Amino acid sequence: KVESLYQKIKTWLEHGETAALATVVQTWGSSPRPIGSQMAISSNDELVGSVSGGCVENDVIVSALEVMRTSHSKLLKYSVSSENALAVGLSCGGEMEVFLQPFQNAGVQHDLLECVLAKKSAYYLLPLQNNQPFSGDILLFETDKPPDSHLQNNFELYPSPASELRKLPIEIQNKLQLQSNTAHLQTGRLSEDYFLLRLQPPQQIIIVGAGHIAVKLAELAAVLAFDCIVIDPRAAFITEERFPKAEIHHKWPDKILPKLSLNQNTALVTLSHDPKIDDPAINWALTSGINYIGALGSRSTHAKRIERLQEKGFSPEQINRLHAPVGLDIAARTASEIALSILAQIVQESHTA
Repeated sequence: KVESLYQKIKTWLEHGETAALATVVQTWGSSPRPIGSQMAISSNDELVGSVSGGCVENDVIVSALEVMRTSHSKLLKYSVSSENALAVGLSCGGEMEVFLQPFQNAGVQHDLLECVLAKKSAYYLLPLQNNQPFSGDILLFETDKPPDSHLQNNFELYPSPASELRKLPIEIQNKLQLQSNTAHLQTGRLSEDYFLLRLQPPQQIIIVGAGHIAVKLAELAAVLAFDCIVIDPRAAFITEERFPKAEIHHKWPDKILPKLSLNQNTALVTLSHDPKIDDPAINWALTSGINYIGALGSRSTHAKRIERLQEKGFSPEQINRLHAPVGLDIAARTASEIALSILAQIVQESHTA
């Protein structure tokens, strides 16, 4: 999880250690890790995360110690060549650039830590300075304040929107003119000298109905580092023994769902087979901003569900948001296979939304 990496950085700094953060800012050809992958290194040689899966980590650690000692950032390039293929290089044959920066629990970086650990969306703008004192990073984060006239939506800059933005090259200013929909702003190189890192809340799954499929779905969700919430009004089903890695709620869905902290990466799946439990959750979800809604049941069961939704006044567009029967069609039979098909569909939707 991204927040685990940043929590580790915060712990190091609180214990008096120094830290460096490595970020993959460019790749060419085949690369073991995608752009935006990160690794944190402490002055005690601890590390968390990965930038290459082992190909260049040792060299990055050596460079990170220098970055921590000098407070100068570094831009490192790795590739396979006849000279370094057997030493420091990428066995997959690709090329990559890794940016190394000193990290402190102060200023912009303090706000970045707090933003990530609070599971909020954030955009982190990095000036790719090589062998220079590191400065000039900028954070855009969610706020409940009215839209700023310079940004045109509900993100703001730290610490001063207009003044900080105007220090940037015009090309970068233009690319950061956010509109009401920020979906076009993704992790990547904005120019030769600037990189934008999009930090999103972790994937979250809400499971309504704590039966045998729910147990397997919660287990698999934990493997993929999803935050998992399970809701069921039936006390015999909703126990910590059955869901040791999930947040559990022994409540009716319509009573607890409005109180939960949800985000654009939230998926909701109903699995109880009981309309008295499932329908209130579906009704609530169809009017929410969550990105995935699924319901277990046969096609005939779903046809009856659609009739109930229509009677409630839901539009065809709203009803079409519902994935039912839930999951990818992989001819699943067992509870584990059904759970796999559901989670695969959620992942597919998150990558194609």
